[in-house]
Amino acid sequence: MRRKIVNGLFVLAVVMLVLGSGIPAYATQGTQSDPFITLSYLTNIFKPQVMADVKTAEQEMTQKFNSRIATLEAQLQSGAGSGQATANTNDKFHVVTLRSGQTLACSVGAEIMLRVGTANGAGSAPALVNYTSGATIASGTALTANHMYLVTIEGNGVRATADTVRVLVRGSYRVQ
Repeated sequence: MRRKIVNGLFVLAVVMLVLGSGIPAYATQGTQSDPFITLSYLTNIFKPQVMADVKTAEQEMTQKFNSRIATLEAQLQSGAGSGQATANTNDKFHVVTLRSGQTLACSVGAEIMLRVGTANGAGSAPALVNYTSGATIASGTALTANHMYLVTIEGNGVRATADTVRVLVRGSYRVQ
């Protein structure tokens, strides 16, 4: 029995010795003399790899940018034939003539100016925004001649209340 105790204590001492010597190796962090990552790894392997990845990404972005520039230049040259871009028809004012009861329904962002006759705002509230005075116009409210109005809700516009009404419109519209 005594031999079993001595053997047990011997095994326990060996285990404690092995564990005791291994713990300091795991408990200490890297030092200047024994770092986790060496300076030579950072400068000779890691940094060149990162720089190569950055250079590849830069080349891809430059290629995409140059391709987009070339596409836009081709569109500009083919659009006008003389090297100048053509204007979008929505960028110009169009004269629209309405008869009494007709409605001019516009897309969001369209601009309207009443030039001849009388008309009311049409659509959901607020029907239009008056650029000139800075006020909103409710549906059914009379427009003031030569004031600029902005459509802020799709389908809003003006309804003619005179026999002949002429408005200037810039943007998409339809007469109903």
